[in-house]
Amino acid sequence: MSLSTAVEKVDAVTAWGVALDRIRGRIHRQTYDTWFRPLRCTGNGDGTVHLAVPSKFHHDWISDNYLGFITEQLTDICGRDVEVMLEVAPDLAPVVEEPAAPPVATSPTVTTGDSKNAPICRLNDRYTFETFVSGPSNQFAHAACQAVADQPARTYNPLFIYGGTGLGKTHLLHAIGLQMLERDRSTRIIYVSTESFMNDMIDSVRHEKMEAFRARYRSQCDVLLVDDIQFLGGKDRTQEEFFHTFNHLYESERQIVITCDKLPSEIPGIEERLRTRFQCGLLVDIKAPEMETRVAILRNKAETEKITLPDDVALFLATNITNNVRELEGSLIRLQAFASMYHTPITLELAREQLKSLVSTPDRALSPDHIQKLVANYFSIKVSDLRSQRRHRAVSLPRQIAMFLCRKHCHLSFPEIGERFGGKDHSTVISAVRKIESNINSDGEIKKAVEALENSLVD
Repeated sequence: MSLSTAVEKVDAVTAWGVALDRIRGRIHRQTYDTWFRPLRCTGNGDGTVHLAVPSKFHHDWISDNYLGFITEQLTDICGRDVEVMLEVAPDLAPVVEEPAAPPVATSPTVTTGDSKNAPICRLNDRYTFETFVSGPSNQFAHAACQAVADQPARTYNPLFIYGGTGLGKTHLLHAIGLQMLERDRSTRIIYVSTESFMNDMIDSVRHEKMEAFRARYRSQCDVLLVDDIQFLGGKDRTQEEFFHTFNHLYESERQIVITCDKLPSEIPGIEERLRTRFQCGLLVDIKAPEMETRVAILRNKAETEKITLPDDVALFLATNITNNVRELEGSLIRLQAFASMYHTPITLELAREQLKSLVSTPDRALSPDHIQKLVANYFSIKVSDLRSQRRHRAVSLPRQIAMFLCRKHCHLSFPEIGERFGGKDHSTVISAVRKIESNINSDGEIKKAVEALENSLVD
């Protein structure tokens, strides 16, 4: 087995192990034992994860009912699009006989306390407020979620959290549920993805169990946590059912928390009556984390997973992976998997070699445009700020560092660099370069920034 093939396989096996842990906490044990326990990961390549299944029937049932669910979990864990390929391997395990009316894989996760007749499933106990790294990009959302967890249905109801993929919305949903249960174990909480809600409804219609479905989501629910509501768009029957569920809970003064990748006004295919209900509470957004927050997230993940993470590697990852927390954490897990398999420490050289596809630092790393983008990401400002006339230190220092790096790595003349920064005079560039050269060893802030940025450039 070649080195690259071995790395691909261990990455896939690691991701599949994490996926199984998540899936086990989201579905009934019988469902997990029947359909997921027999699966084996045989490797990956070109963005495809290969899973072996024990029979043709198992293959068909997984394809029809669980494939989207599995793909969603692996994509979430890997931080990039993943395709799942199922392969029949008869020797893998005994053939599974067809069960009578098996439940779908995406039934909701219900977390409840000690209520005698309530169903018991689990939230992910890793997703707590304590393990959530808060920074300027998510502080308001974090505070709002804590307020809801402390006083459900009294402060912000509904609470609508929106933001891009992989920024922590699901983490906050779980944290709300876990904190509520810590305060009162009898609280009946349903955490469900929109896809799971829809599949649960379809299954209930098929088996004529809509009365039980409505009781579960309405009269037997104190708190409803719904993930990825954007997938409700265009699903008219599901929207109808969710509308009445929402109304019942809201009028009964029960807490509703919803996440989405966009504002309610921007969700396509959503009925206006639902849109207005989403907007009647508090809307909070989560943005991509700043440089310091990204480093803190990596260090927090490393501590949780007991990974030795050098500072230069943390800065390298945080500088190059800027818009997705899952991808950021996934890069660290990938490094750890490789380092563990080959008994080697995590180093900057290892990170550069193994994460080429993620950090994407080809020839463009030596271009002024790329340096400007890199510097802007590091200091959490816009590239347009570097080219502007603004003189505030929050902009002027990054601009001077960017000019210094362009002079050192792009071999441009001072006038050429000035032209790339909004038509600055060559004397301004000379002054900036000399200032950085003079202060790089005496100013800790400048030294740290320059070293981190240069570590992100291709030698």
